[in-house]
Amino acid sequence: MMEAKKRKRWLLTIGGIVAALALAVLAVVLLVDVNRYKPRLEAAASRALGLEVRILGDMTIAYFPPPGLTLAYVRIVRGEEDVLRVEKIRVGLKILPLLRGRIRFRELTFDQPALFIRRTSSGPFDYERYLSRPLRNAGEALPGTLDSIDAISVSGGRISYAGKDPAIRADAEGLDLAIRDVAFQGDSGDGPFRNVSFAGTVNAARMTIGNVEASGFACGVSAKNGNYEFDPVTLHSFGGEGEGSLWVYMTEAVPLVQVRYSLAGSRIESFFASPGRDHAPLEGTVDLSANLFMKGEDPGAMAATLTGEISWTGSDLSIPGFDPDALLSDSGEKKEGPLPRTGALLLSVPPFAGAAGGLSSPDHATETAGGNGLVRRFVSTWSVENGVYEAKDVALATTRHRLALTGRIDLPAGRFDGITVALVDDKGCALSGRTVEGPFQSPKDTPLARPKEVAPGEGCEVFYEGSVPPPE
Repeated sequence: MMEAKKRKRWLLTIGGIVAALALAVLAVVLLVDVNRYKPRLEAAASRALGLEVRILGDMTIAYFPPPGLTLAYVRIVRGEEDVLRVEKIRVGLKILPLLRGRIRFRELTFDQPALFIRRTSSGPFDYERYLSRPLRNAGEALPGTLDSIDAISVSGGRISYAGKDPAIRADAEGLDLAIRDVAFQGDSGDGPFRNVSFAGTVNAARMTIGNVEASGFACGVSAKNGNYEFDPVTLHSFGGEGEGSLWVYMTEAVPLVQVRYSLAGSRIESFFASPGRDHAPLEGTVDLSANLFMKGEDPGAMAATLTGEISWTGSDLSIPGFDPDALLSDSGEKKEGPLPRTGALLLSVPPFAGAAGGLSSPDHATETAGGNGLVRRFVSTWSVENGVYEAKDVALATTRHRLALTGRIDLPAGRFDGITVALVDDKGCALSGRTVEGPFQSPKDTPLARPKEVAPGEGCEVFYEGSVPPPE
């Protein structure tokens, strides 16, 4: 009996405390004009981030459940340049720490934020200036406050990156983010992106990188000990369906990135769409697969360290304004001249646009061909090591001919390294060919040595034994 009475008294006491807290919070909400404190909050937030924070809309306090603060139309600026604009921010606070006089975030919700990253002299991405440094400053100014957050969400967001070159820009629109169990561990000097852990999802309605557009981007994301995993990643681009994964390892001084990606049913002409261009070198449907590693803090460094494999395949592709079969047949199968120009079709995939122009340039002054051609089968498979591409299985078959390519392309240096294009027979033996060496702008073009005549029944030196069959 006594135990029951004690329990009842405890319940009444706890209920009274909760009711008193609720009435106190309600009184604050109803009687206190929190907007009077905007200048103080702006000044404190500006000091914490090292950027200027402006709250242009109203501030409101929410009570149970749970307590929190809502800010309308927030701008974070450097000088007069916007870094971040947010239509509404809701800050949810944890109750127990609040009762002890400490601030701990339960959730952060951003409605229609827009983040603007501009390249400065400190680097092409400059995430240190726009993201890492402000977050580190905030962690040092508010110790313990950002150690853990139950959830962070973004709806209708946008991220915009612009470099010094107007052509180098990227945008993501309709961005929705939902991550949970966010925790910062370790020394703040390590940087917030190296000591954070979380899990969640990211979606974007539309993404643009340069002239490349994609839609329907979606991925799962997780982070732990400086390792970020985006898997699976799906998106629609170039008319095809893409799926893959991305890993970013930031445990070392220089970030390491691994990309595995496949794109099925894309339109090859979409990769060459640009203002003022009449048509692409090839038209039709192709598939892409890639498994690549790279490291660096800017695109140039990453391109110079790219390592792995990339492959393009397609069938029944059209060649607008150029019929290689007519050109080769009119010239005779032993004619050397048109081979580099025809072989340039094998480089009609990213990232070889510059190399393709250099490969075909020796023919431009002497050879012309109209009409439209057809590529029955197309394969372009390359291994990559530190930005140097080596042909593994690169060939095409037209209606009447088969061509193959060997050698290496040094993209960082803009040079051909023993690139040889050959017309091959049904056995894969070279009937004729040409070798191109040197820089893309002014390569040296030399004929391939004539194959020796062999007696009937004897074999030949096989130039190509890949996956493209000879024309039927």
